[in-house]
Amino acid sequence: MFSNMLIITAFIYILSGMSHIRPKVILYNPKAVFYTMPLALIALASYLDKNKYEVQIIDGRLEKDPLRKILDSCEGAACFAVSVLTGAPIKDALEMTNQVKKHFPELNAVWGGWHPSLFPDETLLETPINAVVKGQGEIAFEKILEAIASNQSFQGIAGVSYKDKATGEIVHNPERTMIDINNFPAFNYDYIPVNAYEKLSGRNQLDYIASQGCRFRCNFCADPFMYKRGWYGYAPARIADELETLWNKYHFEHVHFQDETFFTIGSRVEAIAEEFIKRKFRFSWFATMRADQGSRLPDEVFAKCKESGLERVMIGLESGSQRMIDWMKKDIKISQVYDCAEKCLKHGISINFSVIIGFPGETEADMDETIRVVTELRKMNPEFRVSIFYFKPYPGNEIADALIADGYQMPQGINEWAEFDYVVKGSPWIPINKFKEIENYKFYQRLAWSKPSFLKKPIQSFAQWRIKNKNYFFPFERLLVELIIDRQKLS
Repeated sequence: MFSNMLIITAFIYILSGMSHIRPKVILYNPKAVFYTMPLALIALASYLDKNKYEVQIIDGRLEKDPLRKILDSCEGAACFAVSVLTGAPIKDALEMTNQVKKHFPELNAVWGGWHPSLFPDETLLETPINAVVKGQGEIAFEKILEAIASNQSFQGIAGVSYKDKATGEIVHNPERTMIDINNFPAFNYDYIPVNAYEKLSGRNQLDYIASQGCRFRCNFCADPFMYKRGWYGYAPARIADELETLWNKYHFEHVHFQDETFFTIGSRVEAIAEEFIKRKFRFSWFATMRADQGSRLPDEVFAKCKESGLERVMIGLESGSQRMIDWMKKDIKISQVYDCAEKCLKHGISINFSVIIGFPGETEADMDETIRVVTELRKMNPEFRVSIFYFKPYPGNEIADALIADGYQMPQGINEWAEFDYVVKGSPWIPINKFKEIENYKFYQRLAWSKPSFLKKPIQSFAQWRIKNKNYFFPFERLLVELIIDRQKLS
C-alpha cells in the first residue's frame, strides 16, 4: 500500500514538472547582404509570454554553421519559423527549412515576412512549410502556437494561410486588421547578441523601430498593399524610455530608426527630440523623411532634431522629373526637395537621397532631368549622398499590376524569386547607351563631390568636367579605383 502511494506521488510530481515545460520556438533570420538586426523576429519573440514559451532567435549572418545550430535547437521544438524577404534570403530560408523538415518531419514550419505575405499560395505550394503569416504577425503567430499546443488546425486564425493536413489543400483565412503597435510590448533585445551586429554594420549602433506602416500611395511600392495605408507610432515618452533603458544596457553610439516614414507627424517628431534633449542622450540618430514632410517642418523643429542628435535622414527622391513623380503618385514637388535640402544644410543634417531610373514610359529627357537634379543636390554638400537604382517591377502595386496585364513576365516560382535582385543592373526600359552613361555618372558623381582635399582637387575637377560634358571616354579613374578595390578584396 505504501509503495503504491509512493508511485502515485512520484507520478503526480512528474506530471507537475512536465506541466512547466515551455514549448520551444525557433525563429530564424536567413543569410543576407544587409546588416540590420532581425527586428521582425525580435517583435515576435517579445510578444510571446516568456512563462509559456522558450524562444530562440538564430541569425544565419552571425553563425559559422547555422544549419548545425538550427538542427540542434529544433530537437524537441514546437515550431520553426522564418522571416523571409524576396531575393537571396529565400535560398537560405528554403535550404534550412528543407533540412528541418527532413530531420523533423512532424515539426510545424512557418514563414512570415514580405515574400510569403505577397505570395502565400506559391510559398505554400513550393516549400514544405505548414503555414504562412501575412502582414503584422505578432498575434497571428501566437494563435498558431496555441493551435499547435492544443493539436488544433489553423482554421479561422486571421492573417494566416495554411495547408490542410488532411487534404493538402491551401486554405486562406480572413485578413488580419493592422493594430496600433502601442499595444505591443517593448522589444527584448536579449534575444540577440546586440554587440555582434557591429561587425556587420561597421558601427556601434542599435536598430529600432518607432512606427509601423505608411499612409502614402506611391504606385511603385508594395507598402500600400502590406499596410493598407495604415500607420501607427509609439508615443514619444515610450521611445525615450525604451532607448534610455537600452542605452544603459548596451551603450550604443547611434540609433538607426528603421521606420518606413519616421517624420509622418511633425509634432510627434518635435516631442521625440525634446525627450532626447531633456534626457541628455549621448547617441546620434538616423531616420527616414519625405521631402514634403521636411519642407513643412519648421526650422525650430529641425534645430531641436539636430540638438537631440539627428545626424542624417533618408529621402526618397525617386525622380528629378516632376512628370514622373506625378505619374508614380509620389505626391511631392521638386521645389519641396530643394526646400528640404536647404533646411538640412542650414542645420547641419546630412541626407541620403535614393533615386530610381528606368520606369516604363520614362523618356531620356526625364532621365536627364533626374541627373540634373541629382547633380544640383550633390553640389550643395559633400555629405549629401545619392544612391541610383534601376526600376524592377515587384508585385503589390499599380505599376506592376499594369505591366502584368500588359504581358510582362514576373519571376515564376520561388526559385526564380530567389534570384530577384533589388540592385539590378539596368532596366528593360533603358537604352543600352543611356545605361552606360548612367553607370559612369553614378561613379563620377561620388568622386566629383566627395569631401574636398588638396590632393583630390585636380581629379575632382576633372570628374566634374566629365559630368558637365557627358564625356566618359577612357574612364581611367574608374578603372584605377576598381583595380584597387579588387586587390583589397583579394588581400
